[in-house]
Amino acid sequence: MTTILFVDDHKNIREYCRRELEEEGYRVFVARDGEEAIRLMGSVRPDLFILDIRMPGINGLEAAAEIRARQCDEPIILFTSYDDACTRDGRALCATACVEKREDLTELKDVIVAGLRSRRQGLPYRLGLPPASVGTTTS
Repeated sequence: MTTILFVDDHKNIREYCRRELEEEGYRVFVARDGEEAIRLMGSVRPDLFILDIRMPGINGLEAAAEIRARQCDEPIILFTSYDDACTRDGRALCATACVEKREDLTELKDVIVAGLRSRRQGLPYRLGLPPASVGTTTS
């Protein structure tokens, strides 16, 4: 069973999304901020992360960078109302996709499927983010 770690500082959003994703057949663990997500990732061992960007303490962008720094290459979806951070903040390059937060989770569910599929196939997948080459140099 695919395990998702869903991170958002709003309890109602966490619980709504947990229920919706569990109905899709995923095992879902929740965290209220980036610090809790980083603490849980070792024991939960998620196949995919969904992170809100704006949270107190360690925000979603900081958490995404820390997750990548720990040699974790699972898909990271930034799920946020502040999608400009996905295109303007270099830390978003750690993520796989950026999805606008909406009550209808159809887009999020589609991106989850695509992100997991591309990971299994070893193919790059990026949605709603600047190209991964932004800010990098080639020799």
